Amino acid sequence: MNNREKGKALILTAERVIKRDLGGAVKDGDFNMVVRRAQEAVELVLKGALTVLGIEYPKIHDVGKVFADVVQRKVGTMESEILEKIIHISTRLSENRAPAFYGERSYGEGEAKEAHCDALFVLDKVKDLLKESMG
Repeated sequence: MNNREKGKALILTAERVIKRDLGGAVKDGDFNMVVRRAQEAVELVLKGALTVLGIEYPKIHDVGKVFADVVQRKVGTMESEILEKIIHISTRLSENRAPAFYGERSYGEGEAKEAHCDALFVLDKVKDLLKESMG
C-alpha cells in the first residue's frame, strides 16, 4: 500500500465514523462518546491528508498546526480562515479527548452536536483540498 492509498484509507475510516457513528451517538444521548469519536475522526482525517501529501505525521493527537503548515507550504490553496478553524477544532477536540473518554467531564448535547459538525467541516474541507491538489 502506497502513501496515497494509506492516507485515503485513514480518511475513509474517519468518514465512516463521522457519518455513521456520531449521528447515532448524538441520538442515543451518548454525548461524551460523540466528543471522543469526533476527535479521533478529525485526527484520522488530518493524518490521512498528511500521508497523501507525502508527509510523515507526528505521533500526537493534535496535528492541526502541522497540517496547516504543510498545506501553506506545499499546496497553498486553502484560505487562512479555514486553516485557522481546522487548527482550532483539532486543538479543542484534542483537549477534550481524555476528559470525554474517562468521564472526567460530562458533555452536553450542544457540545456533542458542535463536535459532530466540526468533524464534518474538517472532513469536507480536507476532501475538497485533496480533490483540488491531487486532481
